Amino acid sequence: MLHKISLTRNGSAVAFLLVSTLLGFGYVAIKAGLAFFPPLLFAAFRIDIAAALLLAYVVLRTDGWRPTTGRDARAILAGGALVVFASNAFLFLGQQYTTSGVAAIIYGLDPVLATALAAFLLPAERLSRAGVAGLVVGLIGVTIVVQPNPSDLLGGDLEGEELVLLAATSIATGSVLVRRAGSSIPATAQTAWSMALAAPAMHAASLLAGESFAAVRLTETALVAMVYIGVFSTAIAYALYFELIDDVGPARASLVQYVIPIFAVLGGWALLGERLPPEAAVGFLLVFLGFVLLNADAAKGAGKRIRARSGAIGRR
Repeated sequence: MLHKISLTRNGSAVAFLLVSTLLGFGYVAIKAGLAFFPPLLFAAFRIDIAAALLLAYVVLRTDGWRPTTGRDARAILAGGALVVFASNAFLFLGQQYTTSGVAAIIYGLDPVLATALAAFLLPAERLSRAGVAGLVVGLIGVTIVVQPNPSDLLGGDLEGEELVLLAATSIATGSVLVRRAGSSIPATAQTAWSMALAAPAMHAASLLAGESFAAVRLTETALVAMVYIGVFSTAIAYALYFELIDDVGPARASLVQYVIPIFAVLGGWALLGERLPPEAAVGFLLVFLGFVLLNADAAKGAGKRIRARSGAIGRR
């Protein structure tokens, strides 16, 4: 059992805004830090810091933090390989060639992809007509942002936006596989163990890619960027996010994905002089509309429950 203080209504709103801010500025920190670190080594440092802090957190505040079953192991493996390793590798490689805001917008496709993949991989979850429409609209939106080149895809010469799209696809696929595994340990503990699994793998990938510690330039900006993404944008933001899920539910909590780009765009503009292409803003609105359509049935169900509860109170 995870020992935590349940968020109040105002506390949930503050947590929502704080998670959005921390993660949004995380894209800015990644972009800034890539001027001083090789991409995969930078990603490895992020995971090292976050894994150490999250493991300490779950050991101190969680009763059932030890994985004990095959389901736990499968969830941690899926999380480590896809949610942590693949998504970070593609994100850090991709952000070398795209802006913070565009990367955040593409990453916002994650809830749309996760819902669609769940419909195929989880028998209990099927897409309605509105859900299918939402998937199509969301994919159109991200296509406008990414503008994929078929020759790049076939030749393996991927550009920044296409690499970030692979990152979003990796985290969506991994999230669904984690849910399918049905682990019994808390989500924060799963994430901590997944990071501990992914950290040495990312260092190995960095070495295989020919990256070297000698290429690191430890300036003040580099240290700030590394500490920010490891501590604030990962360890603290993830812990807050899981508490937010417990208090408001996964559907409402996932709306942070559509506030994050606002902070990423503002931070990129203010700190790095980045600008958001007009087509990226259009694509973002379509991705958000797709998410709304995908969750239309859930919203209707929640509305019915609220009306029924209000009616019962009125009859008292």
